[in-house]
Amino acid sequence: MVTSAAVLGAAGLALLFAPLELQRLVTAAEPPPVPAPLLQLGAAALLGLAATNWVGRGVTLGGIYGRALVLGNAMHWTVGSLVGLRAALDRPADVALWAVAAGCGGFALAFHWLLRRHPGPAAAAAAR
Repeated sequence: MVTSAAVLGAAGLALLFAPLELQRLVTAAEPPPVPAPLLQLGAAALLGLAATNWVGRGVTLGGIYGRALVLGNAMHWTVGSLVGLRAALDRPADVALWAVAAGCGGFALAFHWLLRRHPGPAAAAAAR
């Protein structure tokens, strides 16, 4: 949860304060195809999920425990990995896109694993 919060928070802050600069790194189009306020709205969603993860970092997760938190993260990271994979397949020489798709996929797998596991006594003790 802490790692997910840190990654989401960093991405959200970067998009919030430098939306056009980040967009220019990705595309050379002038003017940028996506308006800055729309990117900043996406940044707000990332920061909101990061804050939720940070607040829920000490909660027991797995099975029915923390299900809403885990399911929200699983959905976010799964969609992110699929979007990243689609972008990487469109530009196979771009290593950064493959890295984004793989990173999102790793988080997606971890959160889907949390959805399916039973927290049990050992997992509950490790969460404290």
